[in-house]
Amino acid sequence: MYTGKKLGEAIKSAIELKGVRKADVARAFAIKPPSVTSWIQTGRVDKAHIDKLVSYFADVVTPEHFGIGSFESNEILFNGYKVPLLSWIDAVKHSDLDTLAAISNFWVPTLRKPGVQTFALEVKGDSMEPEFTAGDRIIVEPQQPVVHGCFVIVRENNAEAMFKQYINDGSYHYLKPLNNRYPIIKMSEHFQICGVVVEKFKIYI
Repeated sequence: MYTGKKLGEAIKSAIELKGVRKADVARAFAIKPPSVTSWIQTGRVDKAHIDKLVSYFADVVTPEHFGIGSFESNEILFNGYKVPLLSWIDAVKHSDLDTLAAISNFWVPTLRKPGVQTFALEVKGDSMEPEFTAGDRIIVEPQQPVVHGCFVIVRENNAEAMFKQYINDGSYHYLKPLNNRYPIIKMSEHFQICGVVVEKFKIYI
């Protein structure tokens, strides 16, 4: 990844390409506007913001713009596809890509061509460890068929969505956390599967 003046210039040009203000960037990152100015002037960005920096500007630049690898030169790793990163509350309200884009400030690269309803989520908590850890970005496909053993995003009534493994045992259906410290949940008619997790994306700096 670029550092110093080169990174500052990359951030400045990405802001201009996206057509947003420094205040908009600061709000999206939950930081103060002077911090964004400091990014541009010094090229110093906290590592905790790097992956969000990539996803926030993914609609106008590739990770290579910030000196992070060369994803675009290798179609196996990166092919230009990206999906909006939603909150766990918005995940249950999805309809189409245009609607999702309107409620998302961040984008996540994906290996496959997404459907019109495909979206990404950021894993919270430790219930799906060790396969999925907090901060991992997962790609969710609402139109993917649900089969035994797949990972799903599901909600009960109007509650916030949750992430579990789907288990089909004859006429019974369960939601299983991979971390055995958490209980298995028996599904009822009150549960609705919002989509199947088809991919995980993570950047290591």
